[in-house]
Amino acid sequence: MEPDQPASGAPPLNGLIEAATTSILIGWARDPAAPNAAVTLELLIDGQPTGVFAASGFRPDLAAAGIGTGHHAFSLLLPRGLPAGSECRLRHAVDGRELAGSPARLVAGAASPWQAGLDEAVRQAATANPGELTMLVAALAEQAASLLMAQGGRLPEPVRSRLARYATTALPVPAADPRPLALFIDEGVPAAQRDAGSNAAISHMRSLMRLGFNVHFVAAAAMEPAGARTEALAALGITCWHAPWAGSVEEVLRVLGGRLRLVYLHRFGVMQRYAALVRRWAPAARLLYCLADLHHLRAARRFAVEAGLALDAPEGMAAAAGLRTAELLAAVAADVVITHSSHEAALLRRIVPEANTVLVPWDVPLGADPAPASGRRGVAFVGSYGHAPNLDAAHALLEDVMPLVWRAEPTIPLILAGSDLPAGLRAAAMADQAGPVEVLGWVDDLEGLLARVRLTAAPLRYGAGLKGKMLDSLAAGVPCVGSPMAAEGMDLPEPLRALIGTDAAAMAEIILRLHREPTAYETLRDAGRAWIAQHLATGRIDNAMREAIGPASR
Repeated sequence: MEPDQPASGAPPLNGLIEAATTSILIGWARDPAAPNAAVTLELLIDGQPTGVFAASGFRPDLAAAGIGTGHHAFSLLLPRGLPAGSECRLRHAVDGRELAGSPARLVAGAASPWQAGLDEAVRQAATANPGELTMLVAALAEQAASLLMAQGGRLPEPVRSRLARYATTALPVPAADPRPLALFIDEGVPAAQRDAGSNAAISHMRSLMRLGFNVHFVAAAAMEPAGARTEALAALGITCWHAPWAGSVEEVLRVLGGRLRLVYLHRFGVMQRYAALVRRWAPAARLLYCLADLHHLRAARRFAVEAGLALDAPEGMAAAAGLRTAELLAAVAADVVITHSSHEAALLRRIVPEANTVLVPWDVPLGADPAPASGRRGVAFVGSYGHAPNLDAAHALLEDVMPLVWRAEPTIPLILAGSDLPAGLRAAAMADQAGPVEVLGWVDDLEGLLARVRLTAAPLRYGAGLKGKMLDSLAAGVPCVGSPMAAEGMDLPEPLRALIGTDAAAMAEIILRLHREPTAYETLRDAGRAWIAQHLATGRIDNAMREAIGPASR
């Protein structure tokens, strides 16, 4: 599939292809429109799409030169057999903007000074007897350990655990860490501010650390390190397990084994795949299962909405009956079930009283003091469009709510921001509208966006769990107009209930009112920040997490 055409006026990509050989591509890339975000590049060889990758590696020279965060480098190994002279093209995977120096011609790759000798040793060992091959592998492992020790002192545990298998002499054993050991398993490596699930995961890992745990992390979906995301977790003091030092989640469980006091499984799919393995390899660990939200509830509601039925129609729940059974069995199998939503906590306590359900939201820091109403205008929708309820809500805002707003105030802009914005929504937004629409997609500077809009909107028609988009908006001092579904599980106080509209007309009226009445806007702004500060402060999250941890914290 061809990428979208470059947006009109979009700045060219910064960066450079510094080396292009038949074995490796080296360089860096940065998007001036999102200067601190990793750029996703598409590689074409002789005009044929070959793959997509992120330019997210860290290079000190880039950081020293003030180029974003310094996490903009790439070093990509190419498939063997590419002939010299092949055309290599690198372009933005979303809009097709090419990197400086692209296209380039591949040149024959020159071997590193030590590569020939190493290749010859491996070749000879491969044809020798098994004993000599084992000796070579052990020698390489010890050399790798020595190099890593020289570079960074004490070996990280994942590195030491892997090398210890092969070294013929004992590797240094780190001093014992007195803290209880916790392992956090998620589908992927969370990225702060990307989505509610990521924010919750990072918040809960940090809470575990504040409560005295030595926290380790492994991603279930892919063992490769995730660049800046993995480095950000490591910077918090979290030990990250990934390739080449670990090959699977089960391997990590085997290595840590009986030392684990707590294992935190984040999301339903992770619980399904790894709960039994946790019991097998870490029998003494307390098993916490955070369901994030009830998938069967979201699925049943989606079925009802798309079929034109009432939200609580029995047909919807019947369609999700299998998923419901699986989720409830997963809840019973855990020592503790964590949910973020008070609605879902009450639901679980009613339908599966055997499960130990604990309500633990995530901490949401307050933003800087917000700008006054006089400098703000417009409605923003912020969310990950790969999440079906968000995409449905964005279409509802664009096609149902805003036309009613524009009928009265045709100059109020609508801004669509967030990751994974699909071509269909972009096309609908660019079609003839009764008012101005700005399509941003991923926004690196979310604070900057929230500093200029009057409010955000979340007209969700279906979904489940706590809605991060509402929490982040309120914390930034930006009232969020939403549907009852968007506010479910938040237990909003009376002043903030004025932000909830039961249909498109009601939400349009709230949007107009907050543009016309600065005093009403400022009252809701202050009430939202006060509610966040009271209910989602770090101390309250730690207290709730302490209840979930129970005996594992002692």
